[in-house]
Amino acid sequence: MSKVSRAVAYIDLNALEYNCLSIRSRLSPGAGLLGVVKADAYGHGAVEISKKLESIGIDYLGVATIDEGIDLRSGGIIKPVLIMSGIFSWDEVEPVVRYDLTPVVYDRVVLARLVEATQGFGRPLKIHLKFDTGMGRLGFQPGEAREVVQMLDNTPGIHIEGLMSHFSVSEARDEYGLSQVGTFRTIIDRFRSAGFDPEYIHMSNSGAIINYPEAHFSMVRAGISLYGSHPSLSLEQSLPLRQVMKLSARIAFCRDFPAGMSLSYGRTFTTCRPSKIAYIPVGYSDGYPRSLSNKGAVLINDTRCIIAGRVCMDWILADVTGLDTVKSGDEAILLGEGDREGVRVSANEMAENAGTIPYEILCKISRRIERVYG
Repeated sequence: MSKVSRAVAYIDLNALEYNCLSIRSRLSPGAGLLGVVKADAYGHGAVEISKKLESIGIDYLGVATIDEGIDLRSGGIIKPVLIMSGIFSWDEVEPVVRYDLTPVVYDRVVLARLVEATQGFGRPLKIHLKFDTGMGRLGFQPGEAREVVQMLDNTPGIHIEGLMSHFSVSEARDEYGLSQVGTFRTIIDRFRSAGFDPEYIHMSNSGAIINYPEAHFSMVRAGISLYGSHPSLSLEQSLPLRQVMKLSARIAFCRDFPAGMSLSYGRTFTTCRPSKIAYIPVGYSDGYPRSLSNKGAVLINDTRCIIAGRVCMDWILADVTGLDTVKSGDEAILLGEGDREGVRVSANEMAENAGTIPYEILCKISRRIERVYG
């Protein structure tokens, strides 16, 4: 007997390829593309997404942790893999070498440990050095550049493959961002004057690809834009993208209620007319935001239907009053496009209504939801 899923996340690999080509069309000549596939490729499935990216010529892949990198190698991925959260003080170096992973280094203690640990290696360990030019998070301070250069002088066990930084705000172009670019250029010049010539110099993320073309350098890091969302709604017209994930569920059943009936926890929704309510077996345990209670919308028969009442752990209720033919087994689209042009629920829309960002919307779609690739 074939399985019928209550909910499925359909992953459109053709949309992923479209987004890659759209992003590449905005890059400065000679700039490569790193695809960020951390957090299970923002909930899309890291190995399958990486296989597709590899097949269409991605230059580099980026994950957060060593374990994520090992998962890609175990899945057959051969492209370079950058460990963007780096090596922690308690991590062993051996797996990084064995699985040919490239760590980001942003701390002098870890750098000193790597210099010592790699002295007996048969081949140099490739690393990318990260500098904090104004993000206030990970990275050597700009004033540490001279000391870092000295630490790496005559260290054959270490190969400085990359220099990187990160914008604190890339959704809009401003003087602060331009000052970050200037600071990073000074750091690059210091390393080059000391005889280092990194193959990869990168700073731009999805927003900066559009707003800071002078910061494309030799590679950019595309994350949220790969998956069809923009870091800000203000950028939607600047870069055409297609939503890669479509989150779909089946309606379990429908019920009719008179006016004045309260629905779901807290009685936050009361019918103001005779109403037809569809029950959809997806909830916040599947990653559907509880904050979309009484605010979110789903597509049923290409019609936007509001969420009625609070989102539950395993259920959401949708008001389908007026849709007389809606019945058990019909499709409800929680994220994605309908059949008619322009009818959709985007991750950006969900994020705005939920008071969060599209990154969180996508990353939180749980593994309880089956992924289907096509």
